[in-house]
Amino acid sequence: MPSSRFQDLETRITDLEKHLIPSPFDPTGSYDDVVYEHTRAFRVLVHAEFEAFIEDRVIEVVNTAFSRWEYSGVISTSLLSVVAYKESLHAMPESLSDASQKKKYPDLKARVEAAKNEFNRYVRTQNHGIKEKNVLRLLMPIGITEKEMDPVWLSITETWATARGEVAHKSAKMQVRPDPQNEVKTVRQILAGFRDVDALMTKK
Repeated sequence: MPSSRFQDLETRITDLEKHLIPSPFDPTGSYDDVVYEHTRAFRVLVHAEFEAFIEDRVIEVVNTAFSRWEYSGVISTSLLSVVAYKESLHAMPESLSDASQKKKYPDLKARVEAAKNEFNRYVRTQNHGIKEKNVLRLLMPIGITEKEMDPVWLSITETWATARGEVAHKSAKMQVRPDPQNEVKTVRQILAGFRDVDALMTKK
């Protein structure tokens, strides 16, 4: 069963489609300018929803895994992976004044918590998109491998996210008019891929 966060994403995209995409589609594929503007807005807003979803979910997975480890002592794949990805795991603190570094050598809990916090900071402050490199940098640190991800989905998402960048940063006069029917089809393909990713994260 999809996570509640994915269900929220699905509902939000359905709402955006209802408000911004024409129904029914014109069989000739010819629309007024306002429809193309709404389709561009749809692309930008859906991209933001996809980005927020994957950021929220990876943080949820790691934070839940950390809480479970604190409570039961059982470490999950996601938490172990985050610790392994932390480059400065064994680095000594520059100052002992930090409340979390009162001991000369940080104990296991402090190291695991530091890895979790560093990952959370990266997700919230350094991730900017859902291109392939962004997706891999969010999912691989929580234990999901490239082999577990659909390369076709990654390619579709990469192409669509690149097109979104053009919509966001170029004048409409310099853009190809986006066909609303094709736009919805692509968004639904990407959404289906995120459903699979959501299921993978649940297992970690």
